[in-house]
Amino acid sequence: MKYLPLLFWLLTRAAVGQTQDNSSTPTADPHHHRHPFRVSLLLGHGVVPEIGGSEILFVPTYSLDVDYHLSDRWSLGIRNDIEFEHYIVYTNNHESMAFKTPLVTTADVFYRLTHNLMVGMGPGLELEAGHLKPVLRMGFEAEVPMNDRWEWTPNIYYYQRADNKHVFNLAVGVAHYL
Repeated sequence: MKYLPLLFWLLTRAAVGQTQDNSSTPTADPHHHRHPFRVSLLLGHGVVPEIGGSEILFVPTYSLDVDYHLSDRWSLGIRNDIEFEHYIVYTNNHESMAFKTPLVTTADVFYRLTHNLMVGMGPGLELEAGHLKPVLRMGFEAEVPMNDRWEWTPNIYYYQRADNKHVFNLAVGVAHYL
């Protein structure tokens, strides 16, 4: 898992390297200029592998995201994910860690790779049972426009949480530009 940030960096460089001609640069997206704020509501599943075992849990998640587009390529966002499930993860030392509807909030920076694909990364906190734990989030988010103010927004994110726990989150939602 310690090589995951390196793998993430290599994947983003490969994606950018695939699109070096002028025709693939992000075109001016008028709704980003007229409506820089975006609010998204997403439904998804967190894929939670056990630390010391072979079991994988699928945990339902809800997300509320707020973004501000700084330019055609850069944006900032606040991500709030809540897992609606109580579950237990076993560590390498055969100790159990119980989770009861953890809330994860991150402050992310996004870079637009293509017109409809962004890569994002940011630090945050996990609030679970009254305890705050650090978390790092990184992943990809797409934008599929429906009209000038609405779009579909599928995404896939990797969370590296405290205690060597990691989660993959797959979600799809709808976004509205304010």
